[in-house]
Amino acid sequence: MTTLRNKKVSVIVPNYNYGKYLRKRLLSILKQTYPIHELIVLDDASTDGSAEMARSMVLDLNAQNPNLNVRFVGNKKNSGKAMLAWRQGLELVTGDYVWIAEADDLCSRRFLEEVMKGFEDPEVVLSYSESMIINGMGVMMAPNFRWSRDKEKSGHYKKSYIKSGRTEIEEIMAIRCTIPNVSAVVFRKDAVRAKDLEKALEFSQAGDWYLYVKVLENGKISYNRKALNKFRIHGGSKTAESKNNSKHYEEVLWMHEYLRKNYDLTKTVKQAMEQEEARVRAKHGIIESSN
Repeated sequence: MTTLRNKKVSVIVPNYNYGKYLRKRLLSILKQTYPIHELIVLDDASTDGSAEMARSMVLDLNAQNPNLNVRFVGNKKNSGKAMLAWRQGLELVTGDYVWIAEADDLCSRRFLEEVMKGFEDPEVVLSYSESMIINGMGVMMAPNFRWSRDKEKSGHYKKSYIKSGRTEIEEIMAIRCTIPNVSAVVFRKDAVRAKDLEKALEFSQAGDWYLYVKVLENGKISYNRKALNKFRIHGGSKTAESKNNSKHYEEVLWMHEYLRKNYDLTKTVKQAMEQEEARVRAKHGIIESSN
């Protein structure tokens, strides 16, 4: 365990108008049983006072814990795109592993300790845990997210596993983005290539899916079946606001075309992809062209 705990984890907390959640979120990170290397709070020009709250908390934390590297970085103008904060944070961090802990989510105190075990296999480039769903008040709405990620009921998530990233893509991630919340994920920093992140920024809604695929093309994935991440879905969340127009459908089609061309997919998976396209099309009331 000593070797594992020497792995330096940088935590990025992107915030935009999540003042009512931010204090508890930062405390959930600071109370981790696995030591963090640094904590960077990124504020995207919030208008609810959360930038000032974050700045004040960072000053207090640095005064109380001089050995803890905590920084606040505030943008003067809102970027309008959540993934830009991912890029900004990745450019700032100095650790070898990165946890993007969204400001409105929460987690178990043992989240990092459990997820970092995946990296005991040196080929693992992405390790993540199961998520429970909580609402705006922090009340659990669902004990896990498996029902949504495995609509085909394949049993893919019956137990924890480590496997080839390409196998993961070919078995299930080709169908849909099966990592619902980046807060559940720790990346190996060197696995996130700048060119892939730049391409991901071209998407409005499927950028995370694209980036996960590109990361997993070059290593293994570790999945911990324990619901250690608390994924908050509420009226002001990015999840609640997104995937409500035809752009989502267009990006699903783009991803499916990319995956069909670059992976050895079974007939069963290809059929599931077609069903996913039909589901998304119906969700948005899109009429399929006869041409």
